[in-house]
Parts: sequence; structure tokens; C-alpha cells
Amino acid sequence: ASEKLNQENCSVKIEEAEWLTTVQAANFLQLPVGTLRNLTSSGKIPYYKLGRSNRYRRDELRNLLLSNKRGASHGN
Repeated sequence: ASEKLNQENCSVKIEEAEWLTTVQAANFLQLPVGTLRNLTSSGKIPYYKLGRSNRYRRDELRNLLLSNKRGASHGN
């Protein structure tokens, strides 16, 4: 029973870690908080509202970074 409880606790922590506050998202993206807020308000960063606070999904931020790859060599 305790093993099952530990597995449940781990899955809850993983799901909770998926959602980031504005400060956590800015740290993840290595951006100043003001820049993140500007990108959010201009529609360039996806976010969700929780009351008056914004929340960001870590996987969406990671995918956004990966989709904006620049400098790939051509023909190699």
C-alpha cells in the first residue's frame, strides 16, 4: 500500500510541476519577467488565467523554444 501511495505522490508532483508561475516561466526561458509579460500580452507565449494570475505549461514553453530553431545548416 505504501508503494502505491509513493507512486501517486510522484505523479501528483509531476503534474504540479508542469504548471509554472510567471516567475518560474521566466526563469525556465531565461528571460526577465517583464519580457515574458510583454511576449504574453502580444500573443507570442501561450498562457492560462488562474484568477488574476497567469500560468504557463512547461511542455508548451519547451515546444515553443524547439519550434523557433535558427541557424540550421543547409544540406548537411
